[in-house]
Amino acid sequence: MTVTDKKISITEVRGRLFELIFNMPESETRGLLEKLEIRWRPKYQERRKHPRKSTFIHVDCSGNQCAFTDFIQNLSAGGLRLDTQLPFFVGQNLSMAFSVTNGDAPIKIAGKIVRVDSRGIGVKFDALLSDF
Repeated sequence: MTVTDKKISITEVRGRLFELIFNMPESETRGLLEKLEIRWRPKYQERRKHPRKSTFIHVDCSGNQCAFTDFIQNLSAGGLRLDTQLPFFVGQNLSMAFSVTNGDAPIKIAGKIVRVDSRGIGVKFDALLSDF
């Protein structure tokens, strides 16, 4: 029975997918995840309460007895994403300072890490950025 065959139920389709993914080598599983995230990410982002804009902005961060400099990968009124290899955990508080454009006074804002994955962290601001 093929996937395009309408006789196969959605439960069977999902079962087959899980079986195939479970039996894939790790490198192929990671590659598939990357391809799926690239394809479906725009639809996911459209559902965000505060749409994010892709960017590359220098940011100074501090929190839990550490300080570091990194780059914001995307930004919204409600939060940001940093692609970093530094170890973090969900719930960790961060203070951040960055300028959206050169010459602007730095925006200083606090937030909490709400997502950690192999590529970086997602931070939700304690207060919305005004005028964003």
